[in-house]
Amino acid sequence: MNILIIFLFLIASTLTQSNITLSDLQWKKRVLLVFPSDHKAEEMDFNLTDELEVKLKDRDLIYFYFGDSLISNSAYSFDSDYQKKLKQLYQMGSKQHSYVLIGKDGSSKMKKESDNIDWQTLFETIDAMPMRIKEIKRNPDKG
Repeated sequence: MNILIIFLFLIASTLTQSNITLSDLQWKKRVLLVFPSDHKAEEMDFNLTDELEVKLKDRDLIYFYFGDSLISNSAYSFDSDYQKKLKQLYQMGSKQHSYVLIGKDGSSKMKKESDNIDWQTLFETIDAMPMRIKEIKRNPDKG
């Protein structure tokens, strides 16, 4: 009986949100880090429609919104110390809303300061990446 309880606990813990680092996502996902300005933490508008969600999924893109709490379209999370580290590294003291695209190779591909995410430019940037071009050739339905 104790073994069954332990087994169920282990399964449940793997299904819940898990703390990761960007290196855990390398070669698996593209990452969008979204940083609202300090004084307008919840005002950045994502406008996440069903169509946009499909485009995110097709491009293996997950986002992390660093508002009052961390919001993501994935089951992943960052612990609070790692969130501070990411803000220092990628927000770089910006006082405006900003976002950073991290490629599957783990490098920064684009950084923008804007009140709204320019999804068209973001997707065009991703679609021009050599790895993305290969993905589309292997699976034309993802294009």
